[in-house]
Amino acid sequence: MTIDSTPITSTSVTTENLEALQAILGEDQVITGKKTEKYSKDFYWYSPVLKEMLEDKRAEVALLVKSKEQLKEAVAYLYEHNIPLVVRGGGSGNYGQLIPLYGGAVIDISGMNTIFSVDGVVHAEVGATIRKIEIAAREKGYEMPCMPSTWIISTIGGFLCGGSGGIGSIRNGGIAYKDNVKSVTIMTMEAEPKFIKLEERDAIKALHTYGTTGIMVEVEMRLAQAFPWEQLIFVHDDWQELLDWSYEVACDDSIPKRLVSVFENPISNFFKPLRKHIPADKHTTFFMVDEACAEKVIASAKAAGIEHVFSKPFGSPPKPPFITDYTWNHTTLWAIKADPSITYLQCGFGEDFNGNFKKLKDKYGDEVLIHIEMTLGNSKFRTEKPGVSIGGIPLIRYTTEERLNEIIAFCESIGVAVANPHTYTMEGGGAHPDLSEKQALKDLADPKGLMNPGKMASYKHNPLATAEV
Repeated sequence: MTIDSTPITSTSVTTENLEALQAILGEDQVITGKKTEKYSKDFYWYSPVLKEMLEDKRAEVALLVKSKEQLKEAVAYLYEHNIPLVVRGGGSGNYGQLIPLYGGAVIDISGMNTIFSVDGVVHAEVGATIRKIEIAAREKGYEMPCMPSTWIISTIGGFLCGGSGGIGSIRNGGIAYKDNVKSVTIMTMEAEPKFIKLEERDAIKALHTYGTTGIMVEVEMRLAQAFPWEQLIFVHDDWQELLDWSYEVACDDSIPKRLVSVFENPISNFFKPLRKHIPADKHTTFFMVDEACAEKVIASAKAAGIEHVFSKPFGSPPKPPFITDYTWNHTTLWAIKADPSITYLQCGFGEDFNGNFKKLKDKYGDEVLIHIEMTLGNSKFRTEKPGVSIGGIPLIRYTTEERLNEIIAFCESIGVAVANPHTYTMEGGGAHPDLSEKQALKDLADPKGLMNPGKMASYKHNPLATAEV
């Protein structure tokens, strides 16, 4: 593949461009003017740093595609006319992944939502929502191996392109763990776009790349055995006693689990709809466990002096209320609703997680509130108990960017790994030990560098770097 390194000095979408795109897609599938705003934004405002950086960015046109054929024709046109593009799924990301830095076009793929089959592996178009897949899978005795707390609205493609793990990761790891992803099919951006299928571990290089390495069009993901999950909430006055007991349950392989979330007081006070269940000013643990083990867990809590305050089946099909709506980064959302000054970090607390919690609390007090999500299989965040990792999304009472960076630097100095959510670049927000495969895939799929330019900061060529936006 020959890389075209010609700089592009203007990204303006002309009236002629719009008319041509309308002829390709139809007028109702080409969105212009102020209506492009909603297609150009995600939940970037969780970060006050990103809010300031990205608030005024938006696409000049939003294209609502409904098939691979429409997508192929529209992308070929954008390529010919040097119009950069960003791909949008459900818009539930938190890092500004889909916010265009240079105008151009955003392509909404939520109309490409066919589920082709569910038989231990889900084969679907990328616009299928995880909710739709989860319901279809549970009808066959399966479920998603892991899914974000935004599973009601997020798309499978958006999750694989921008996410990493979530509900289910305590049992099955994240998206890149072992063989969770069977294949992804991407489309290139060139004069005659091609479809490339990446299978098994070869597919990993296309994950969490913010749509910079091709347009994902189809996914095959291995499903997990479905369990009749029971949703449980426990509270206690003593943080260490609650954490020790929660960790013990998390490490008990005889208890199938889908979720283990632990919240320092006063985080659960932010969960307004749950206040009738959760006493004020308590440390709190959320579990999803096999209903056959629920009484065992409740009895264990009672023996440890920990109070059980809530039980409800997850349901098949799932029926709200869902405690998942308060976990992972939904925790941050509830906190921001209660106190707009709050933001967050994403951390792996290391082998000496208890010691690191103490160091953080001794130095920062309630400026840092501990929110833990226990997971499986992330060796960088591994604890001394094989298989269980103590990571989480601590809440930060934000004052200045300088203070935030000081907290990040302190975390790293004591061995707490930080995936910084206050940057819009692919490299800044996650662990990418070897970027060469991702860069090579971008070479292959995006010869002009028009796919979400600026988001793969380490890439050798950004044709829009000097563009007038």
